[in-house]
Amino acid sequence: VLNGQSHVLIGQPPLSSGRPTSGVLADDCTLDTVSSQGARVSKHSRGSASRTEKFRRRESSRTLRGHRLSASQQLANYADASELASGKPIGTNFSLTKEPAYANYDLDTRPGFRRFHSDPNAVPSSANEKIGGDESMEDLPPKGGLSQSTPETNPITEEQLINEVRGIYAGLVMVEKKCIEIDKQQTESKAELSGSQWQALISLHRTLLYEHHDFFLASQHPSASLVLKRLADKYAMPARMWRYGIHSFLELLRQKLPESLDYMLNFINLAYSMMTLLLESVSAFRDTWIECLGDLARYRMAVEESDMRDREVWAGVSRYWYNQDADRNPDVGRIQHHLAVLARPDVLQQLFYYAKALVSVRPFPNARESVILLFNPYNGQPLHQLTMVTAFIATHGVLFTRGPTEQFIILANHFLALLRREIRRLSRQGQQGVYMMSCNFASMLQYGEPEAVMAMEFSKQREIETVDEAHAFALEWTRGSDNAGPSSESATVTIDRISTQMAFQGSCLAFHTLAVLLDQMGDPNIYPSVHTSLAFIWCLALHPPAMQQLEQMIPWPAIAQFLNTLFRPDTIVAKVEHASFPLFNDGTIQQLPEDFLIRGQAWSQLYYPEKFFEGAPSEDERPIIEDPSAAIPRRHRCLWLGAKIATFNRWMAYTSIRRFEATQLAREFAQTAGSCGGLNSQALVANSSHVDIEMSGA
Repeated sequence: VLNGQSHVLIGQPPLSSGRPTSGVLADDCTLDTVSSQGARVSKHSRGSASRTEKFRRRESSRTLRGHRLSASQQLANYADASELASGKPIGTNFSLTKEPAYANYDLDTRPGFRRFHSDPNAVPSSANEKIGGDESMEDLPPKGGLSQSTPETNPITEEQLINEVRGIYAGLVMVEKKCIEIDKQQTESKAELSGSQWQALISLHRTLLYEHHDFFLASQHPSASLVLKRLADKYAMPARMWRYGIHSFLELLRQKLPESLDYMLNFINLAYSMMTLLLESVSAFRDTWIECLGDLARYRMAVEESDMRDREVWAGVSRYWYNQDADRNPDVGRIQHHLAVLARPDVLQQLFYYAKALVSVRPFPNARESVILLFNPYNGQPLHQLTMVTAFIATHGVLFTRGPTEQFIILANHFLALLRREIRRLSRQGQQGVYMMSCNFASMLQYGEPEAVMAMEFSKQREIETVDEAHAFALEWTRGSDNAGPSSESATVTIDRISTQMAFQGSCLAFHTLAVLLDQMGDPNIYPSVHTSLAFIWCLALHPPAMQQLEQMIPWPAIAQFLNTLFRPDTIVAKVEHASFPLFNDGTIQQLPEDFLIRGQAWSQLYYPEKFFEGAPSEDERPIIEDPSAAIPRRHRCLWLGAKIATFNRWMAYTSIRRFEATQLAREFAQTAGSCGGLNSQALVANSSHVDIEMSGA
């Protein structure tokens, strides 16, 4: 009984639960960091289905592969009353009943698959049918023998499935409507609920989850038609399950803390168990279930205040699921935002994931609000209190918020000085350097702003199907150019002044940082970040309008000198000089740690060959300490990138004696850009006051 009303609920057997092997994560996440997404998107995937207590899916059955819809599109489909007319015959426009006759509908009498035989293609011909015929002793098989009799079964017809789905949906909508009504009422009320009222609310939402579970099993049945299988997408069922069945109630429980703590823990465990069950039994929406499991684990982590060990365990569980989702969808910025929240207290890793969320192929604009909170503690902090990492964060804070140019120059020069002094302390086998360079490239793309000219150029580049086509197009540009010096008109950026200032200052920071890294030749910790930088420059060269703006700022002589140090007796020259991406077939590691960090970003789409990441180990399967053999493919990659850039014959040349040399034009660029020194603050201050920024003043 809740608020004077009685609710009839369906009993269900206990759900199976499961939890992945967890790791250790930062322990200072709070409830404020929990995502408040109101919906989920879904994406069909191929794979064999699992058995459940209701259905046994055949190994030969495959789920429908479709496209992921946005939550707004899903909910818009659900709200379209014209699509929900009942009683239509099955066909391409088959729909369900949105508003059933609640007064005449009894959940307990609804026909359900609970009574169906475990064979998905058959049901008992009679509910009271005896199995094995007459029960006389003469009919029993002899000792050691097996009975050959089998129950008479009939196949499940399409009409049966349609009626079952319609019946389940009618009950689901009724319970969903009640959940929405009560959650809204209790959210607006300040009255405390009794224990019995909380139990009634949990039972109500549990019933809604069970109804969704029944709907998914019925609509995704192996015997269902494609139209029937598409209903879950059409009516936004994964989004509605999360929004009305789980998220809204969790927010109500969070609002009533600490009195509701025990009930919140109980419901999180219930929802987590349901998601693990759906992950096993309804693989068509695997990506959605994985992300929901990550969100639930994050809720569980956030409410744990007494036992820090449990908090770390649940943080590791959440990270496990998000990494699984990121491996399956590396171009989705929303997942990177989730990982950024869990990266605390590592502020550099947080900035990396926030920046990646903004410049992913499918960016997540809401990350802009989160990254500002990351910058706030370092705003106005005295220089002597800044470390190398915090000085880097503060510099990007000024860039992101379009702070004063003088402040950017002071912070950037302070960071570069600390980097020169502490570069050998870069931890995680050079991974920190990859974080820094990736964030710098994001600033050049103006952190994914809609009006970012360079980011739009990379978006146009995605329309090119192959890297060979892009290379051929870029070669035509270099052949038609006059190789003029820095004073040519090609050195002028004629775009919006504010946008240009951010891109220009971000480029200065990026390539001056690269110049400092290149000064540390022989230090293996810089190789991952230099490899990342060469990959960016190669992708930049494939897009002439972007390269034309930035070519004068790149430290070409230092790059050529660095590449010459990479040749070893074991270098396979044929792979370096081959037109195709260097791959090894002798068991050598193919994917490097930095590959997983830069994939999915807008600028890296033409770098990796097709299916390069197929069969790659997941995050929890990758070694914490890099295998020493990874140095071999990394050296070959850097040399191959240098050889590909040298094919333009504009910035570098690859000679017959296998040496890289900077061209005369590149040496002139180096003199004007001062690539081996600090930022040229005088040029930055002067250029920031003009609409057209001269790159020669870098």
